[in-house]
Amino acid sequence: MKITVVVPAYNAAAFIGTALASLRAQTHRNWEALVVDDCSSDDTRAVVRQWTEEDDRIRLLELPQNGGPAAARNAGFDAAQGEWIALLDADDAWEAERLARFLPHLSPGKLDLVWDRLALYNAAQEKVVAHSWPWVRQPRTIGPLQLLLWDLPGQRAPLGWAKPLLRRAWLNEHRLRYLPALRAGEDWRLLMDAVMAGARTQVLPFAAYRYTLRLEEKNFSQTKVDFSGPQRLNSAVRLEYGPRWPLATRAAAVLRGWLIGGLAAKARLKPAVRGKRWGDLAKLLLTSPRCWAIVLLNQFEKAIWYR
Repeated sequence: MKITVVVPAYNAAAFIGTALASLRAQTHRNWEALVVDDCSSDDTRAVVRQWTEEDDRIRLLELPQNGGPAAARNAGFDAAQGEWIALLDADDAWEAERLARFLPHLSPGKLDLVWDRLALYNAAQEKVVAHSWPWVRQPRTIGPLQLLLWDLPGQRAPLGWAKPLLRRAWLNEHRLRYLPALRAGEDWRLLMDAVMAGARTQVLPFAAYRYTLRLEEKNFSQTKVDFSGPQRLNSAVRLEYGPRWPLATRAAAVLRGWLIGGLAAKARLKPAVRGKRWGDLAKLLLTSPRCWAIVLLNQFEKAIWYR
């Protein structure tokens, strides 16, 4: 079974070699890698060309203009030739057995999207510090409710970080692609669109994807983005799919939106503590119950699941 691995890359010259080396180490050998360069301004293209000379399974696609990660992945989807498409970010890596461990789950007619847990890798400490979704101890079917409740502000590893394998024929049949306008939250939106289109999905209990933690991603509430963006995305999904959801799922979407509304306040919390601005800290805690809720969710998850 041939698997296409799509690797979006932007100014990744310093670390993409680690990602490609982990591909070449795969025990399942029938794969192709499409590295999609998103108009890098460093030596990414030159580095990747060296890899293409050493291994003809690796190809370089060059976008004519910078379009963001969604556009880069879509270009890879369109050029893919494998039965399944896998995702690998340029600063991440795979365990050598990752593709082989998926093979029993890729039988025709069984699943359309499937992914594993994440080994959360702290680059500064050079070690894996945790594994995502520790409550997944056997294969779990994922629906809209899980996509909402496993992707709340304050959680250590939002479900939107998942890196699925996607059945290419199913993607093309449903004309499913990333929304190019999204530069944050595009992975989560694709998962939701797929589930609502009827995709058969599972998350598997092993963790063979090494996800590199960036400082701004260690907690969803610390992301350095326009905080109105996640709210707009949540609202758009509720508007499009909410009428088809049962009451519990609609309530989960409302909860998620309420917590997202506290992200801006939560982002000011840590600087206030570090700067010993106790007046600002007191004002935040007294005026933003959503900030409290995000902190409590983070601490609860840490105490119960990430001990």
